[in-house]
Amino acid sequence: MLELLLLIIGCYIAAALSVHLAYWIRQGRKRASKHYVLIADRDQPNMEWYMRSLMAFSRQTGNEVRVTVVDNGASAETLAIVDRMARKGSKVTVHEWPVNLKPSRRDSGSGAAASIGESDANQLMWMLQAEGIVKDSHQAVLIDLQNPADLSKMPF
Repeated sequence: MLELLLLIIGCYIAAALSVHLAYWIRQGRKRASKHYVLIADRDQPNMEWYMRSLMAFSRQTGNEVRVTVVDNGASAETLAIVDRMARKGSKVTVHEWPVNLKPSRRDSGSGAAASIGESDANQLMWMLQAEGIVKDSHQAVLIDLQNPADLSKMPF
């Protein structure tokens, strides 16, 4: 009877040590962080929902999520939402649309709002990397909020 009790206690101690060891090893590894670059122009009625969705994704996965909102003529209300999220401790920054990059719009063809072209998106990402806003170690995702196809990149 005593041997069985000691075996159960020994198994419990071994399980607890293995859980703590796995936690210690996992904390030692650097977690990959995601960096979402949202292009906000005109009125973005769902901006708060997008931001809350990204922060919930960050909490659920345990990975760091950074958000940069590129202001391409965004409304004051949209910028106020972003500012409020930044004050709450979220890793959110606002970046003005680069002056030397003139946004050429491409029409989506369905009467919806036009979105930026692919070459402009590539130039924007290169400029953000050159300025140190987006780092090479981050997995950067560019999302034009005017393009419904880009919304599929959001982790809803």
